[in-house]
Amino acid sequence: RRRRHTKMASETKIQEEKEEEKESSLVSTKVPKARFIEDVEKYMREENRENAFEPVMRDLQARYEQMKNLERVTQNEKIRLTRKIPEIEKNLEALNALDANHTRRQEEEKEKTTTTTKLKYQLGEASIYAKADIEDPSKVFLWLGANVMLEYPLAEAKQLLETNLENCKKSLIATDGDLAFIKDNATIQEVNLARVYNWDVKRRMEGVLKKDEPRDVAGIER
Repeated sequence: RRRRHTKMASETKIQEEKEEEKESSLVSTKVPKARFIEDVEKYMREENRENAFEPVMRDLQARYEQMKNLERVTQNEKIRLTRKIPEIEKNLEALNALDANHTRRQEEEKEKTTTTTKLKYQLGEASIYAKADIEDPSKVFLWLGANVMLEYPLAEAKQLLETNLENCKKSLIATDGDLAFIKDNATIQEVNLARVYNWDVKRRMEGVLKKDEPRDVAGIER
């Protein structure tokens, strides 16, 4: 039975790692860096863009929205990690307390005296706690996701949580870097949109002025 649970937990963990890897690949710095349009006149002359203003604007708008969507995904990931790290630290603190009590219990057994470990545990999602007495806190159960819970000795549970905590902190640092990169990209795309739009406004105004220029009877500009 333990082997079956272990297999289920391993498969679940592998699946979760694949999902996290898939998600992180969407927000990683492998996203191409946005190109800042320094010379708008030259950019619009290239590939005859000046005669396709609307498609150019739609393309720039799509790139901007893509960056904003990636920014939201990355921001949500940062929030998730920010909440997860204190939760793991809290669980590690509880494990350390249980481990200390377990060591004390072993010493008491040598002296032929026994005491129980008193603790409070949360009942579901509500902020309601109940009291419990544990004779020998030598093992704990950890949730591995997908409604799978597995029993671990204290030492193994502590090692697993410490590894998860270290990975979460590394992921948070990487996510911060991704978020800064994507925000820069979004800003560049937004500035490009404004510059190309202003270029079109200026072009239209120049066209109106040319039409309003005074002409002689023969239609020749004075």
